[in-house]
Amino acid sequence: MSQLQRITHNGELVAVAIADHAIIDDTIPAAEKPLIQAKCLYALEIQAGELPGPYSDEKADLYAQAAASRNR
Repeated sequence: MSQLQRITHNGELVAVAIADHAIIDDTIPAAEKPLIQAKCLYALEIQAGELPGPYSDEKADLYAQAAASRNR
């Protein structure tokens, strides 16, 4: 069974990831959405066993920053 993973940003709950789905708060500003999406992807990859866990928002932020730098 998949575990629900809470995704926070700046101390606020912004999304949850479970199984192969992520649900992101629709009030997230467009400028922050790519970061939140990357954090969700990180959580989903941990749940799928593709990356070692456990999930932490700090590690998710590093993952998102690395993804952003690759896309520049």
